[in-house]
Amino acid sequence: MVTLNQIFANGVILQANKPIRFFGEGNGTVEITLFGNTKTTNSNGKWLIEFDKRDYQNESFDILFKLDGEEYKISAYLGDVYLLCGQSNMQFKLWESSEPAENYIDNENMRLYTVDRIESGEHFMSKDGWVKCTKENAPHFSAIGYYIGQALSREHKIGLISMYQGASAIQSWMPKYVASKYPVSKAFLEYPIWNDSAVLFEHMTKTILPFSISHVLWYQGESNSFVGEAELYSKMLYDMINSWRSEFCDSNLPFVVIQIADCDWRNDEPWRAIQREQLKIVDMINNVWVVRSNDVCESDDIHPKTKSVLCKRIVDAILS
Repeated sequence: MVTLNQIFANGVILQANKPIRFFGEGNGTVEITLFGNTKTTNSNGKWLIEFDKRDYQNESFDILFKLDGEEYKISAYLGDVYLLCGQSNMQFKLWESSEPAENYIDNENMRLYTVDRIESGEHFMSKDGWVKCTKENAPHFSAIGYYIGQALSREHKIGLISMYQGASAIQSWMPKYVASKYPVSKAFLEYPIWNDSAVLFEHMTKTILPFSISHVLWYQGESNSFVGEAELYSKMLYDMINSWRSEFCDSNLPFVVIQIADCDWRNDEPWRAIQREQLKIVDMINNVWVVRSNDVCESDDIHPKTKSVLCKRIVDAILS
């Protein structure tokens, strides 16, 4: 039996102007027809078929799959896809923000795909496919994803992939061959289920590789703010970015790193060290931007409720 990865659900947003890759698992023959071009492969455990890049297309088109003789058809679009990664401030939902519910907007050009978390409680799951942004669904979108999607979807379809886990350390997001270079985070003592080395990479990131995306938006660092660990953060982030670029088969994949916000009750040296280490990354590796948040977010909460001004800066970084 041959299966297609769950991310290729009806209404999928495929990344424009980058290679279009389809992948899945199982044993058998795979045949895919895209824009009149048919490609085939024989799968022996895992399979991948790649098509040449195509320009933006806001009108839907069909993709035909024949998996070991069984035929499927899905509709798709060509737009921009943003990977929303990190811990609780990226996981932070629109309904938790300072935005009044009456301001939520329907947006036919924006859709959300959710990578399943280890922790339960997420409203949408991968089985829900690519969820349209409606006033009813919007409260359950990442607040950051919602705001940047609204700003960027005026010309093209926007796909958001939610892939986050509150209270997660960066070591858990690394592939094993990178994580092995560093000690397990001290955050493991509090949340051992998902903070062992490479756990979230294996459970989440690996499930969507090598789907083509426009940018990675990375908001993480609070769970690495320990003495002796925070000082390693720029090196760990450097290694993680390089490894993800390799795993996503995109050697210049852009990253937007969101600097952790000030927090009145975490005004200690490890917290400040994380903020300094995040700033260093732009001088260490190409095609990475750091967005400051400490001057536009409340400092009385580790989860600042105002995200709209911060998201304007993220959008500016993406467009730069």
